[in-house]
Amino acid sequence: MTPEFLREEAARFRGMAETIDREASKLRLLAMAADYEAKAEADVKQPGKAIKAKAGKKTAAELDEGA
Repeated sequence: MTPEFLREEAARFRGMAETIDREASKLRLLAMAADYEAKAEADVKQPGKAIKAKAGKKTAAELDEGA
């Protein structure tokens, strides 16, 4: 993923957060936007390094492993 793509996605998440009424959903979208911005900035500082974007919820097995 390119820094431009990540910044566009961050802007899209911020836009969605503005239209959401539920505070928890708004905070989640803003956190995702901040994460994408950070990944874009990291790629600018270290070009060519692979960027992985994690999406989705953790499964029950992943939650059990963390406990």
